[in-house]
Amino acid sequence: MRNFVRTAIILGMSIVEFRDVYYTYNRGDESEQRAVNGVSLSVEEGEFVAIVGHNGSGKSTIAKLMNGLLEPDSGTVTVDGHDTKNYKELFDVRKTVGVVFQNPDNQMVATIIEDDVAFGPENIGLPSEEIRKRVDWALKSVGMYEYREGTPFRLSGGQKQRVAIAGVLAVKPRVIVLDESTSMLDPEGRAEVLKTIEKLNRDEKMAVVMITHFMEETLLADRIVVMNDGKIYMQGGKEILLREEELKSIGLNVPLAVRVAHALKKAGVPLSDDIITDRQLIEELCR
Repeated sequence: MRNFVRTAIILGMSIVEFRDVYYTYNRGDESEQRAVNGVSLSVEEGEFVAIVGHNGSGKSTIAKLMNGLLEPDSGTVTVDGHDTKNYKELFDVRKTVGVVFQNPDNQMVATIIEDDVAFGPENIGLPSEEIRKRVDWALKSVGMYEYREGTPFRLSGGQKQRVAIAGVLAVKPRVIVLDESTSMLDPEGRAEVLKTIEKLNRDEKMAVVMITHFMEETLLADRIVVMNDGKIYMQGGKEILLREEELKSIGLNVPLAVRVAHALKKAGVPLSDDIITDRQLIEELCR
C-alpha cells in the first residue's frame, strides 16, 4: 500500500497553513470519529486548489477548520499569520477566508438581494458609502447586479449560489472556500457558478479552495489534493487524474475524458497517454 502524503507544497507566500492538524467529532464519546488525521497543507496567494474525496474523507472538515468554524484538536491552522485557536484573532481570520456552503438558502439572511449582500460589510462596521460600493462590485462580479432589488427566494439554484458568493465577496476576503457549493445544482447552475469562480481567480487574483466530489471540476485548479480517511492521499497538478486505478481504489472516478481515452486505447485506438480534458480527446481523435 502506498504511503500517504503529508507534506505541503510550498509555492510562494502561504496565506493558509495547516501543520500536522488533527480533528475528531464527538471527541470522548462512543460515537467519536477522527475526521482529519495529521494534515499538513498550504494555500498560496492567488492559487486555485481543488480538494476531492469520497464522503467522510475529511474534505469538508478542512473547509471549516480553514476559517475557524472548527478548532483543531492538535496541530495549527494559521491564516495570514493568525492562529485560528486564538479567539481574539478569529475576526481577522474570517475576514481573510470566506466560505460558501452547499445550500445557498442557508446563507440568505434578508428578503432583498442587495440587503443580503450588504450583511457582511455591515457586520464589520464599514461606512454606508463603502458598503454601497462593495455590494455593487460584488453583484457585478457574479453577474447578478440587475437582480439587486429583487428577492433571492425567486432565483434559480445557480443564481442563489452566485448571490451567496457575492455576500462573501463583499467582505473582500483573500481566500474563498467553496464547500460542495455546486453539488445541489443542475448542470446549468453548476456551469454558472464555476464560470464565476474561475473569473474571480483569474481577474481578482483571489485564492480559491474548491471542495468537490465532481472530478471534472478539478480541471479548473492549479493543484489537486485528494483526501482519504482524513489524510492527504495524493496531491499535485492535473496529471494525477491519470492515476485511474489508484483513484478508483479509494472510491473516486477520473474525468470522463480520461476514462474514454483509456477504453479506446484498450480497444487499439492510438492515443497519447496524457489525455485529461474533453478538448485534448477530441483533438487526438480528429488528427
